[in-house]
Amino acid sequence: MRALERLDRFALQTAEALAVAGDPASYEELLGLMAGDAGDHAVAAALPRAVGTLREQALVWGEDTRLRLVRTARELLAPSPQHPSPTGLGPTVQEASAGMSPGRIQEIVAAAGLPSTHDSVSAVAALTGLFTDRKRMAKLLGGLPEESLDVLRRLMWGPPYGQVTADPAPRLRRLLDLGLLLPTAPGTVVLPREVALHLRGGLAHRATEPVPPVVEAAASYRPQVVDATAAGQAYTALATVEELLKDWDEGGPAVLRAGGLSVRDLKRTAVALDVPEPVAAFWVELAYAAGLLASDGEADERYAATPAYDEWLEQPPAERWARLAQAWLAATRTPGLVGGRDAKERALSALGPGLDRSAASEVRHRVLTLLAGLPEGAAPAAESVLARLRWERPQRREDDLRSRLAQWTLSEAELLGITGRGALSAHGRALLGPAAASVRAAAQEPKQPDEPTGPATGCPCTTTPYRHPTRNPSPPPSRPSPSRPPGGCSRRCCPSRSTMCCSRRT
Repeated sequence: MRALERLDRFALQTAEALAVAGDPASYEELLGLMAGDAGDHAVAAALPRAVGTLREQALVWGEDTRLRLVRTARELLAPSPQHPSPTGLGPTVQEASAGMSPGRIQEIVAAAGLPSTHDSVSAVAALTGLFTDRKRMAKLLGGLPEESLDVLRRLMWGPPYGQVTADPAPRLRRLLDLGLLLPTAPGTVVLPREVALHLRGGLAHRATEPVPPVVEAAASYRPQVVDATAAGQAYTALATVEELLKDWDEGGPAVLRAGGLSVRDLKRTAVALDVPEPVAAFWVELAYAAGLLASDGEADERYAATPAYDEWLEQPPAERWARLAQAWLAATRTPGLVGGRDAKERALSALGPGLDRSAASEVRHRVLTLLAGLPEGAAPAAESVLARLRWERPQRREDDLRSRLAQWTLSEAELLGITGRGALSAHGRALLGPAAASVRAAAQEPKQPDEPTGPATGCPCTTTPYRHPTRNPSPPPSRPSPSRPPGGCSRRCCPSRSTMCCSRRT
């Protein structure tokens, strides 16, 4: 259910608590399941937002006195033998005793010290009332031997099911006689939900997480040092892309029959750029995402620079970098997958099919936004970023992919010059635009008076870089534009190769 995948961990825990609560449940009952008998101020403060999120996602309806989880969500989250609940709770007394004989139910009621009833329904209700009454339940458990209490504690946080023999030990026999363990199948018993909640102090979860994990700073540098480092790397990014497309200007490597770049050609590109193969795949995919590289469409199909590459070369360095950065931020293709295998065990190649991941752009935006929430010059601890992302989207089935996307984002942002020494640079904040400013305001960080508001105004090449005493970043050497025949475009990938294609240059 897609709506559940959009919930953060606390909102999901709230939905899980509603799935084990009564139907309908009051807000007070839900608060008791989330905060426990002892209460938790952080949970009480965060619960209204979580309930509001569930309402926005159309997962909860009804007034606060009659909250109802939609049927599909309840079926997915409610505990069952086939699909245990993340809460670790089992079925209620009513659900667990559904297949028991009326005589056996009356025996349990009598053993628990309750008056006999005229039918099974009222007997189950009386037993439920006993198990949900804190004082009477404490008195009942107080009369049990320690060995029997140890059995209950082992099942308390789940799984709630256990195995028994045909002739249970005395410590188990006492629990079965009182209904503290109920049989569900031959040789299998379950701890009723009401008993588990009493042992837990009313908590539906062992650990409730109302507050997201803090993104911690692993190191801190002067903002000028961060900006200078990022600016130097941004110039390197421009030079690397130019060098790549210069080699492929009139027709680069051949396109595989299935699409993409061969392993041999990727190795040659890595040697030419003097970078590892995964980094070479990143630069190739970046040029493709920016529209500077494409297949030429000829019979002997090859990769070549596009007419847009000519336009890109004539732009100022700031605009060239902005185009690369914006293309990377919006791209769904994931160069980090190159060299891996798809679901059918086929190799994934650079520029080939199978590299698109819909979550890629979202994760990149989110990682940079988290970095923008740190003080200027602060480099995050990677594990704290991953923990925050897991809290924000705990239900995602591709959780491992999201973690890898986040790790790739941190390394690719450094290659592209969006970050310097792991910290978000000034032009990296500008790349995010108003989102970064709002994050900084929420974090109550003092704003800079001349903070840029868009990529074009905050690019690394438009500011005077800080001069490191041992390193002086300089722009990449300019290269002359490739020559072309007087009658038309020299690009192999240009469909028409007409004079109009390059008329802007004549």
